Amino acid sequence: MAEEQLWAVHEKTMAGSNEPKRGPDEASTLDLKIELALRLLAACRLCGRRCKVNRLQGERGSCGLGSEAFVAEHYVHIAEEPGINPSHILSLYGCGLRCRFCQQSHLLGTPPGGAERLSPQSLSSFTMKGARSFSFMGGNPDESLFGILQFLHCLPEGWRLPVVWNSNAYGTPETLSLLHGLVDAYVPDLKFFSADCAQAIASASDYPAAAKVSIQNMLGQGVPVIVRILVLPGHNDCCHLPSLRFLAGLDQCNLFVSVRGQYCPDGSITASDAPLCRRPTREEIANVREETAALGLATAWPDPD
Repeated sequence: MAEEQLWAVHEKTMAGSNEPKRGPDEASTLDLKIELALRLLAACRLCGRRCKVNRLQGERGSCGLGSEAFVAEHYVHIAEEPGINPSHILSLYGCGLRCRFCQQSHLLGTPPGGAERLSPQSLSSFTMKGARSFSFMGGNPDESLFGILQFLHCLPEGWRLPVVWNSNAYGTPETLSLLHGLVDAYVPDLKFFSADCAQAIASASDYPAAAKVSIQNMLGQGVPVIVRILVLPGHNDCCHLPSLRFLAGLDQCNLFVSVRGQYCPDGSITASDAPLCRRPTREEIANVREETAALGLATAWPDPD
């Protein structure tokens, strides 16, 4: 079938409350999602870059990935937001953004030789004792969607851990459509609200527009959406406070805000990048949290830092 026809079937299927009955030789909804993710790789449209490279033939776009997903690290993290904490973190290589302050810059490009391919066998090496959720992150998981869907397809019967999608909010509507019905909670970072800031720091002037659409699409799936705001020094007026006002105008049913104050001038930040070359002040962090409360937004991270 042509890709347009597959999308039409997917839209019709997702509009129903349950997976339709099928014969033993018929494709499941997850099979359909995997096939569509494969089609997206042929002219890649998994992240906001929309590089259109053919990753199936070894071409590389901004994320540096081919068709497979690669494991960078995995562990149970005990400092996630309430509701998903503790979470088994599965960090993957690759990300279409290039935030110059990224603390995980070693995960951004092409995986090193010998990196573990995400596969059904990967599950046997995961130690998930104590985990209440299973989080895909990175890097960024959107760019590894095809490999992740294949991995989910092979999870054993009786799998009960909720799936959390921790992303940079720079995904495409196509990617989020394929995640619909599979993800139990989204944790997007709303990094910038100013196109100028997004261009200067991540070479992505379209990031704010893409992130707004992504968060709206996440909320449209009827699952919890925990929007993280990492307070960047000097960016309250241009980015963080406008971000909060945008969020306050959305459906509040499943929306939570997690204000993070742990920014450090990592990655390629230098002294010439003032004010990003320092940590945020207590006043800057408090200002964002006070605005969150003033707007009546539900919070999900009551840390005192």
